[in-house]
Amino acid sequence: MPTLESVSYTDPLDLLRRFVPTPLKVEIHLELANVVMETNDLSFLPLLPHSTAGEISSTPCLWKIVRDVDVRGTTAEASILMAGNVIFYCMGPACLIGADRGRREILAFIGRDVDAHSFQQSILPALCRLTEFVTRPQDIAVPARTEVPAGDPRHA
Repeated sequence: MPTLESVSYTDPLDLLRRFVPTPLKVEIHLELANVVMETNDLSFLPLLPHSTAGEISSTPCLWKIVRDVDVRGTTAEASILMAGNVIFYCMGPACLIGADRGRREILAFIGRDVDAHSFQQSILPALCRLTEFVTRPQDIAVPARTEVPAGDPRHA
């Protein structure tokens, strides 16, 4: 299969590359959710899981995967930061993934040196775990105010 070079993208007003065109689109049916993946790199498409499962949910999860040709290096050990309905998953500068539960979206920036093996062994499983996070029902809300007993040392 011929590989498609990632589209060169330079916009001085978009330093975070939030608006990189992702013209390639494919639907994926995972066990836990339907996914619509948009990307700017054809090399990711043959690496995706194939399933014949029917429709799972009416609202699919969006994966926007951007090949960032300006970032060198390979993946590293993962660091995870969570704040409310957002998770930021960092596997070094060559793999940054953000997942937003409220929007049911996952945005990933993959460096140019990340190969198919690294994508399948570490990035794809991370995308699937994050898909579970963004598609599962929200937890029951925690009460806004928590009472602290008067004798508690936290009472000052």
